[in-house]
Parts: sequence; C-alpha cells; structure tokens
Amino acid sequence: MREEQKDLAELKERTEYLWYKYNFTPQKKLGQNFLIDPQIVDRIIESLKLDKQDTVLEIGAGTGILTEKLAQKAKKVTGIEIDRKLCEILEGELKKYANLRIFCEDITQIFSDIPQKKRFNQLQSDKVVGNLPYQIASPLLLDLVKKKWIKFMVIMVQREVAERLLSGPGHKKRGVLTVLANYYARVNKIIDVPPQAFIPIPRVGSSLLKIERRKRYQAKNESNFFSIVKAAFSSRRKMLGNALSMKLGIDKELLKKKLARAGVEWKKRAEDLKVKEFVSISNELGGYFD
Repeated sequence: MREEQKDLAELKERTEYLWYKYNFTPQKKLGQNFLIDPQIVDRIIESLKLDKQDTVLEIGAGTGILTEKLAQKAKKVTGIEIDRKLCEILEGELKKYANLRIFCEDITQIFSDIPQKKRFNQLQSDKVVGNLPYQIASPLLLDLVKKKWIKFMVIMVQREVAERLLSGPGHKKRGVLTVLANYYARVNKIIDVPPQAFIPIPRVGSSLLKIERRKRYQAKNESNFFSIVKAAFSSRRKMLGNALSMKLGIDKELLKKKLARAGVEWKKRAEDLKVKEFVSISNELGGYFD
C-alpha cells in the first residue's frame, strides 16, 4: 500500500509540475479532473489490449500521462484536447512521438464540422479511450456508439452515467441513454474509480467502462426506433401504451393490436422493456410512420 501511495504522489507531483511549467490552471467549467493513479492508468492500457497494429483516438488528452503510454504501444494515436494550454503541454512534452497527432478542438463539434474527407480519415481509429466530462458524456457516447469504425471504447464517466448505462429492465435509472447505447453496444464495467484518483478531486466517483459494438438488433427503421424509445420515456410514470399513444398520436385501439403482435404488454412502463422489445414495437409500427 505504501508503494501505491508513493506512485500516486509521484504522478500527482509530475502533473502539478506540468501545470506550473506551462502556466495552466484547471477549469471547472470544462470538467477538468486529471487522473493521477498509476494503477488505474495501467488498468486502462491493459483493457485496451493494444498492439502495434492498433490506432487509438484519445478524448481529452490532458497533460499526456495516458497519451504517452498509448503512443508507446499503438501504431497511431490521435489526441483530442479542447484546452489550448493543455495542447501546449502535449505538443511540448510528447513531440518525440512521430505516431502521435494532437487536434486542439472540441470533440462535440469535430465530427460534424469536418470539411475534408482526408481530415476525417485522420481521426478514424480502431479503439477510443477517454475521461468524459459529465456535461458531454451522454450525447457524445450516443454519437460514438454509432461509428462503425470503432471496435470498442474504454471510457471513464461519472458513476451516475455509468449506472444509467448499466441499468437493466425494471431499474429506475434506465432511460433513453440506456436503451439507445445498448442497441448499438455491449456495456460492461471494468472498475469503479474513487475521487481521490484525480486532481482536482471531484465530488463524485467515476467508473471505467468497456463499450463494445454489437451486431445490430435489426430495427427496420432506426429513426422510428429512436422516436419510439424517446416517446416511451417522455412520460415515465404512464403505462407504455398510454405514453406512446399520447406522444406519437396513435389511436389506442390500433396501438393495442400492434403491441400485442410485438409481444409487449400495454401496462408495462418504458423502464421495464428490454432493447429487443423496443425493436419489436418499432418494427410493428413501421407502417404507421411510413
């Protein structure tokens, strides 16, 4: 235990030294909390199962503690970092790695604002890793799980987001994020991470997740599927049939027949349904949306 505490103290000292050297101050509004636990860093690397053929996209490269280890093990590493001061640290401290490219940009905008195919190809990677700030975690994850070029992700999120992603049918935290993320991917927890593993120390714990793309559940029309999921959870306390009828404007008698054909009970609530049940409803209602 003393050795672990020593390693943590050394990484904390190095991180603070880099802050001082480059005149950097963490910004709370950007959710900047920096991992200083070497054991968790090693667990992330281990979970990625890297070899010299892998390409990796790191979201929020920070001071480069993880980035350097990625560059040592992977064929190519692309780091995304929104903070220009942190980009200075990355470019100054890791310039010896020819297989590392840093983009100083906002990850929430970078995929939608790519004007050239060549630049887009530079970002595509087999594996994705990162510590996602709470305020962008949900929408960013829903964007990333749809990318066909990603094999899997090892992502750090706040414990609350992890619990939502992992919640099974019947759980109160199950919602739109849960169903849509699990439509595209298998989500598994690697380890819970305490606040003390970061500086500044956040108020809540985090969880490290592995998110691996699955074969599709085969919704005939994914746009319709998304609409049904969102409509079902728009009135969580209502029975499923009532929520869908009200939100989508579907005649109740017609909806009863469609739900029966899908094998889903009218009286269930959205949180009780499995992903494949939402898919069945979507496929049965396909003609309604056409």
